[in-house]
Amino acid sequence: MRAVRILVVAGTAGLLAVVPGVASAAPGAPGCREFGQNVAGLAQSLGVEFGATASGVASSGPRAFPTAVVHPEQARFCTAPG
Repeated sequence: MRAVRILVVAGTAGLLAVVPGVASAAPGAPGCREFGQNVAGLAQSLGVEFGATASGVASSGPRAFPTAVVHPEQARFCTAPG
């Protein structure tokens, strides 16, 4: 069980490490909080599967994870108000 927890934490940390734009999004962009909540929710609900999927995508090619996963989700949740 401890190994499972380590994998989930590592997968989540890896995802958050490739998302520096969330912290620097437009002031008052409420979607960025939703993006973080979405990531946390996925990590909690999917557990080991979340880490395994993140690892699989990340190892499929250079910048594959940010391009295929992070940027589309960031665009969905981190839009500037207005």
